[in-house]
Amino acid sequence: MATTAQLFEEPFDADEYIERLAWRTPGGGSKGGAEAFDPKRLLEEFENHIEELKQLDEKIQRKVEKLEHQCHREAKEFAHKVQDLQRSNQVAFQHFQELDEHISYVATKVCHLGDQLEGVNTPRQRAVEAQRLMTYFNEFLDGDLRSDVFNNPDKIKEAADIIQKLHLIAQELPFDRFADVKAKIASKYHDLERQLIQEFTAAQRRGEIGRMREVAAVLLHFKGYAHCVDVYIKQCQEGAYLRNDVFEDTAVLCQRVNKQVGEVFSSPETVMAKLIQNIFENKLQQNYCFNSYQIWFIDCQ
Repeated sequence: MATTAQLFEEPFDADEYIERLAWRTPGGGSKGGAEAFDPKRLLEEFENHIEELKQLDEKIQRKVEKLEHQCHREAKEFAHKVQDLQRSNQVAFQHFQELDEHISYVATKVCHLGDQLEGVNTPRQRAVEAQRLMTYFNEFLDGDLRSDVFNNPDKIKEAADIIQKLHLIAQELPFDRFADVKAKIASKYHDLERQLIQEFTAAQRRGEIGRMREVAAVLLHFKGYAHCVDVYIKQCQEGAYLRNDVFEDTAVLCQRVNKQVGEVFSSPETVMAKLIQNIFENKLQQNYCFNSYQIWFIDCQ
């Protein structure tokens, strides 16, 4: 066993292997002198060992052949599997192309159907909206606002949208026939506009940015939107000028208001420009004139 194991040692040296075999054989080495050397015993040992090596070689060769045969068989099996997978992949790719074409076809049909539905639904929606506005217009014509939208304070946003559209329609009507209903619509228009501005003012005092933004968006379509901006500019300056240096107060005010304006109004640049113009005309310019007058009065003395 130990001798066979030495055959597989790396690196293998044949001369060293024979020397070790001779030393292990009784009478094969030089130990004990020339009298102890037995060449027949050594030859017999070599022949037996050679026979064992031949048997080992045959055994290894059979094992190698078996492994080679197994490798060839597995290689063929894997080759068949690869071919089957390639065929499956081709079939799957063909199905994918067919599915993609079918999806494109369905998508085209859906888009076409959507266009047709939109073409049918848009006039219908316009007709429904026109009918709804006519119903509200009849209430003004009769002089009796029965709808909950005009009597419920919580629906002021919806009422504002309706009255703004009715106000535009009323402007196109002849004055001689619809003077009374036009006056009623205008009165309700200005009343809702006033309520919205009051609501905006109250929300600004409470610091409710979300409510301010909501009311400002509704007022954007009204003529009083500019007045809403004026109210905001006036209120944001309340208590802002506390120092002796009005310029420093102005800088602090603009920095504080700039972020809020961007959150409330749809056109913050315009509002900020109007605020700066108001500050200049009512604070900075007056302060400059007062300082100039003081300097002139001191020089005169």
